[in-house]
Amino acid sequence: MTAEKKIDKLLIAVVQSQDSDLVEHVLAETSCVFGKLPSAGGFLRERNVTFLIGCSQDNVPAIKDLLASTAKRRVSYLATPIDNAPFPILLPTETVIGGANVFELDIDYFEEI
Repeated sequence: MTAEKKIDKLLIAVVQSQDSDLVEHVLAETSCVFGKLPSAGGFLRERNVTFLIGCSQDNVPAIKDLLASTAKRRVSYLATPIDNAPFPILLPTETVIGGANVFELDIDYFEEI
């Protein structure tokens, strides 16, 4: 780690796999260090990508803005059954998916081996 790359924050950003290539491209242009892991969502069982982003405290707002502009929310439709129907009827229900879930953690110490 060089002196100009002070890393004291870890951002964990979960984005949909549809947005992961764009997010990766934008993060590669910044001065932060990141890694990515495939993951699966719990609510809609959608494929996601979890980014582990190391950065300085000063860069956190800029990175959050980049994530907000690249990981877009979109409308999707789920087929949900109607209760108390004599036979199963599926009703399309609108739901919002996408965006980014970001967790911010302080880093006291890290070591590259």
